[in-house]
Amino acid sequence: MGVIKTLALFIYRSTMQTKTVTHPLFTSPWRYHNILTGCSTQARYSLFRGFSSWQGLLEWERKHWQKLSGKYRPLSAALKKQLNIMHEKYPNRSERDVIRHGDHVYFEDDGCICRLHVVTGEESLEVLLGPDDFGLPYYQIQQIRISPNHNFLAVTFKGTDWEESTCIILKLGTLPQVTHCLQNVRSFEWVTDNILFHTRQEDLRCHHVYLTDFTNTCATKLVYAEQDSRFFVDIYMTRDKRFLTINSNSKSTSEVWLVDCNHLLETPVLVQQRIPGMIYHIEHKDGFLYILTNHGESSEYKLMKAPVSGHIDDWRLVYETKPEVKIVDMELLKDRCIMFLKCKNRLYFEVISLSTDRVIQSIKLPAWACTFESHHCPEYRTSNFRFYLESPIQEPVLFDYSMLENRLLMDDTYKSTDQVYRTERLQAESKDGNLVPITLFYKSSNEEFRHKPLLIHVYGAYGMDLNMSFKAEKRMLVEDGWLLAYCHVRGGGELGRSWHKEGILDKKQNGLDDLCACITRLHEGGFSQSRYTAIEASSGGGALAGALYNSNPELFKAMVLEAPFLDILNTMMNTSLPLTIEEQEEWGDPVSDHKYREYIRTYCPYQNIKPQNYPSVLITAYENDLRVPLLGLIRYMKKLREAVDSYCKYTNDPVNKRPTILLDLQPGGSHCDSLCWEESLQKVAVHLAFLYKELKIDDRTFVNRKC
Repeated sequence: MGVIKTLALFIYRSTMQTKTVTHPLFTSPWRYHNILTGCSTQARYSLFRGFSSWQGLLEWERKHWQKLSGKYRPLSAALKKQLNIMHEKYPNRSERDVIRHGDHVYFEDDGCICRLHVVTGEESLEVLLGPDDFGLPYYQIQQIRISPNHNFLAVTFKGTDWEESTCIILKLGTLPQVTHCLQNVRSFEWVTDNILFHTRQEDLRCHHVYLTDFTNTCATKLVYAEQDSRFFVDIYMTRDKRFLTINSNSKSTSEVWLVDCNHLLETPVLVQQRIPGMIYHIEHKDGFLYILTNHGESSEYKLMKAPVSGHIDDWRLVYETKPEVKIVDMELLKDRCIMFLKCKNRLYFEVISLSTDRVIQSIKLPAWACTFESHHCPEYRTSNFRFYLESPIQEPVLFDYSMLENRLLMDDTYKSTDQVYRTERLQAESKDGNLVPITLFYKSSNEEFRHKPLLIHVYGAYGMDLNMSFKAEKRMLVEDGWLLAYCHVRGGGELGRSWHKEGILDKKQNGLDDLCACITRLHEGGFSQSRYTAIEASSGGGALAGALYNSNPELFKAMVLEAPFLDILNTMMNTSLPLTIEEQEEWGDPVSDHKYREYIRTYCPYQNIKPQNYPSVLITAYENDLRVPLLGLIRYMKKLREAVDSYCKYTNDPVNKRPTILLDLQPGGSHCDSLCWEESLQKVAVHLAFLYKELKIDDRTFVNRKC
């Protein structure tokens, strides 16, 4: 993926938005999984000391789930069969999971890492690593790197019960052989055939960079150590392989060190020391640094250029966006730079000539496109750039941009679905007059939408866009008449850095007001109504969804949350958690600043539970989730049930009018990830069955469906 993706790695509690029924495979040098806040196992269990009956509460929740979840089983079984059909029709595996390196391609197949010679073809297929080499029943392959001359292959994988990754070093040759195993590796890059740079992750934090020489000595030495706990360290190679960059980032500030790949014994060189509020990322070409940064009058990202040894005063502007335009990503290829942009929530890209520093082409992308992904790792000196476009209901479509012809070509197997499925972009006026984008998906029909079920998606944190990649279950819902609405509220990054800043710290209420305005706008526009409306959120998105659950429960009927951040105040008050200090730039510091303590209290979902008529809610949590402390969710459920009991007793409501309040505690796993494909599929089926039942939608469509 492009370089700006690395700017989004800054230690966000919830940037890993729910990735249902998928698992990561290989990542290009420009894509990194985000680090999410939480606590170590030791710290998490220390929280339970003094909470005398926490073990009893856990056991009660398990029994309560077993008792009440039975009513969803017939429907969830039918849904699971249909989901299997959808995934066979729209498989997750594709050529996007293939890495080209020289004359070979590397790919994963049924838990094995394979290599194929691109000239000789199938007869040269080699299985390099298999499940027996990992020694784990369930694992996720994360990243793969091949040394320049194919001497070594390095791959990271993790089991499903912990966050830390293990890096296996495989010596390639006639008989590939596992030679070394490095623990707790986060990012890694081959600089020569024998030298690997890598970072080490401990308790979700990454502060050190090491060099390991896989010659006879196999020596490891420390290259860089970060002293500030607010910063997270990552490494990657520039596209021309000239420099390895050491990147130390907080949420608002960054610093980059260069390792000269031709002079590895020299000390890393600092590009520009930290300036509070300034973020920058480095690429290199022909003796010049290309710097993607927010430095300058505008706080949005722009492209600048400077000599390798230049000072910040030597940074010269190459490209800057127009007002209300956001840089989504950047690819540096040969003599061109491709900027993927978003304007009013629509995607397009511009091509910049690096010889003239001028825009030579501007191309609008299809209206349905919501996100893009590079076609594995583009060749640095290629004259063509291939990428995929997709949306939550549109499977990835391959596009090919020819730099020589300045022309965009589309996969000729693609068949437009515009006549069947609609993508509509709306705006809602928030409380303060700001216009909030909404992306709406639905199936074209002559029917009115007033009685259609509506599923609201929200995130609104850490400057991250809503996850709008293709999901087979979303396509299935739209095929069966659902409306899907993605609300791009403040706190997220859809409209740029300013949009994020307007929804953090003492402006978190803006995101809540935006979400309320979006749902109201949809209902007033004839898209469903409260009794057919549900909310889906995960992780940090749970903060806004949970806040709305307290402030405006009349707007919707049911809510599904996965690993939600609901106990914000108590979590941020506990600075012993490894990443709490880093989170202060998003939520504020309630420990030392009374203003933030009281402000967080005004919207924190846990703090604002009260006796009232709540919608039904299903929360899925993971016992080994290190990012959202389990105690907070247990306390939340206990307090919520007490509030519902109090309300029903006061109003004399019959039992059958009470909302369903369920906590599905899944063993093992990690943040928003189930143990395996089968369990992940089951989780999605249960979530959908819950929504159908609680919204009282006729579910015979699925029960009677021939699967």
